[in-house]
Amino acid sequence: MDKIFDFYSKYQTLKHLVDDKLRLYRESDQPLLDGLIKSIYYSLEDGKRFRAIFTFLLGELYNIPEKKLLGSACALEMVHTASLIMGDLPYMDDSQLRRGKPANHVVFGQDVALCSCITLLSDANQVVLSDTKLSVSERESILNVVSKAYGIKGLTAGEYVDMKLKRKNVDFPVIEFITRQKTAALFIAAAKIVTIISKASEEEKKALEKFAENVSFAFRIKEDIIENKKEKIIRESAEKEEINFVKLLGYEKAVKYAKDYGQSAVNSLEIFGGRNKPLLSFVDALLLKI
Repeated sequence: MDKIFDFYSKYQTLKHLVDDKLRLYRESDQPLLDGLIKSIYYSLEDGKRFRAIFTFLLGELYNIPEKKLLGSACALEMVHTASLIMGDLPYMDDSQLRRGKPANHVVFGQDVALCSCITLLSDANQVVLSDTKLSVSERESILNVVSKAYGIKGLTAGEYVDMKLKRKNVDFPVIEFITRQKTAALFIAAAKIVTIISKASEEEKKALEKFAENVSFAFRIKEDIIENKKEKIIRESAEKEEINFVKLLGYEKAVKYAKDYGQSAVNSLEIFGGRNKPLLSFVDALLLKI
């Protein structure tokens, strides 16, 4: 219980840090862009910040100062937010709600929502390139990681397969691919960012990337379990059902998979010894309600 309490205390501190930094991105001295800025921050302001906080917790393994990771952590949140705005569009997932409020395109229109996506992706790159807490070589390497995370080897690939196979009968390898590209991409990017700054060994790089991948799968399955419970309550029609682990595997098996991925994540951290406590707390908190 103490570990969980410690995690949530740390979580709130780090979340406020990221929220404060992201708030700066809504500022503009050009009145003509007010509508665009409002659209961007409308979607940016309510995130759980899991990807950013994951970056900080990984950084604690190497005692990396939070201020050195803040820009990169915010860049990951900006990419994530862009992917949510894009995924909600009518010609993608056609979602009307996001984080308990109307989706971006419902409020601002599809045209503005698309502009917001492009701006967030571009600005995420600029945040990394202009981060004076990083060396030039670190900026270049991290920019490479961030940009790949939302390209054809990351979010875009996962979104494409998810979109094209939606509501069709898919097998486990397909949903595994979608999860690895859509969900794992930014968690693995966080791990790569930390290994770049820390100059981690090859063994540590592999361990952290494996940890990030397994955590992201546990996270995705837990989200699917929560979403499945919501659907039962509101009785959504079968036509609106989307691909997820619970519908593919069944509830009991999905829970087992989530716990197995969580345990695999924990096993990946053994090489770090006692330094891994913040990350173990993260896994505990992640799987607490399953």
